[in-house]
Amino acid sequence: MDGNKIIARSLAQQGVQYAFGIVGIPVIDLAMALQLEGIKYIGFRNEQAACYAAQAIGYITRKPAVCLTVSGPGLLHVIGGMSNAQSNCWPVIVIGGSSDQAQERLGAFQECFQVESSRLHCKMSARPPNLSSIPRFVADAVKLSTYGRPGAVYLDFPGDLLNATVSEEDTDWIPSIPEPPSTMASPCQVAKAVKLILAAEKPLFIIGKGAAYAKAEDPIRNIVNQTNIPFLPTPMGKGVVSDLHRCCVGPARSLALQKADVVVLFGARLNWMLHFGRLPRFNPDVKVIQIDISPEEFHSSLPTAVALHGDLRTVSKQLEEELVKTGHVFKDSSLWWMSLKEKVCQNREVNQGLIVALLFRRSPTST
Repeated sequence: MDGNKIIARSLAQQGVQYAFGIVGIPVIDLAMALQLEGIKYIGFRNEQAACYAAQAIGYITRKPAVCLTVSGPGLLHVIGGMSNAQSNCWPVIVIGGSSDQAQERLGAFQECFQVESSRLHCKMSARPPNLSSIPRFVADAVKLSTYGRPGAVYLDFPGDLLNATVSEEDTDWIPSIPEPPSTMASPCQVAKAVKLILAAEKPLFIIGKGAAYAKAEDPIRNIVNQTNIPFLPTPMGKGVVSDLHRCCVGPARSLALQKADVVVLFGARLNWMLHFGRLPRFNPDVKVIQIDISPEEFHSSLPTAVALHGDLRTVSKQLEEELVKTGHVFKDSSLWWMSLKEKVCQNREVNQGLIVALLFRRSPTST
């Protein structure tokens, strides 16, 4: 078997179903090998766009797709997409062909320090040393792109490694990597979070992209329905609970953030999207309950009152079970709900008025 076939079979054995990219030297045969192994290949005209497509499939399916690129400029074009996947926590495996190892530092065709160039923008950047080790590197790429906080991985394959051959018996085949384990939060921390929610006068749920990726719709919807606590979705958290739900206070976003005394982050980060959780957009005395798969995310912008580390769907189920036991329902008659509903109505009226005025100006009958 040559390197192309080993790579393709290793990816197929690990459950990879899609590849996006641009073919050229030295990955033409690899693109064909992928298709022979049943992996769907979609050709693009730009490597960065191909990487965006691959990571989008990874986000939707929770399985990494491949972005295939040629050496030199092809890899450099894909770095923007790789960095986007890493920042947004979307799984993707970038595979780059590179110049022959025997020609390195001799001015080979499109020679580039690809492993070094990719290292800052992914969880792993590596080149298998030989053919028999390829399945292990592919398995590691699948694991690292999906375990913990998802992200990008880069694997580099020189042309002479792709074209070399080895017997199937001498190849170190690796069994399929299981899905990331579902980890639970500490029961003591969950109890602490529930106590804080029950004591809140102005509670707020913020539903982020992590909730959508974890497919935590059911437990989060149950929590919202049970507690009647207002919530805000982030742009990538939309749809976990419908914007049409009675508890959605999107039209009163500024007021909700500024006045909430307890905020529960369901897979949302206190980054620029949420104004870093700081003044003047947030209450200076706000207490944050944060659910995240990555412990490094806690206490990042301000102290986390309760850190719930674990798989978001699993932790949300834990939180749901404990809240249901309390029978807690946040009353519609509370001052918090009344002020939010008033602001929602005001802002909707303003927006509807702006829309009507805009449509009227564009109407042919208005001239």
